[in-house]
Amino acid sequence: MRELVFQKSGDSAIPFSQEDKAIWDEFKTNQLIKAKIYGVSKERSYRQLKLYWICCKTVADNNESPGWLTKEQVDFQIRVALRFYDPDLIIAKPDGSIAFNYRSIAYKNLGHIEATRFFTSAFEIMAEKLGITTEELLKNTEG
Repeated sequence: MRELVFQKSGDSAIPFSQEDKAIWDEFKTNQLIKAKIYGVSKERSYRQLKLYWICCKTVADNNESPGWLTKEQVDFQIRVALRFYDPDLIIAKPDGSIAFNYRSIAYKNLGHIEATRFFTSAFEIMAEKLGITTEELLKNTEG
């Protein structure tokens, strides 16, 4: 299953970004496509989320630390560093250890202001991991 974002333009749907267009182009002409659709009220939240994942990939591609080698691992490290867990879902195991369930950062699950705070802190951690400034990290992702 692939996820991509469209933007409504008149009666048509247009892929939102180049990445979305590349995914869309993988489908064949006249191919049947099943989709679940919901709207995003704030475009900036979507752009922030995309930027976050690009930065996660940048960090993964530019370090050799175990646990930081894929964008998913970088994302997990960021959530751990920011203690971005659901306080209602902390589990005490019989052996005395504690398990955390980390919160979703999907734009449909996280308000805009809270997402902005999360991403600002996340970019700082990622930049520090690479030994560069946050501004350099973000500039390097602009392409």
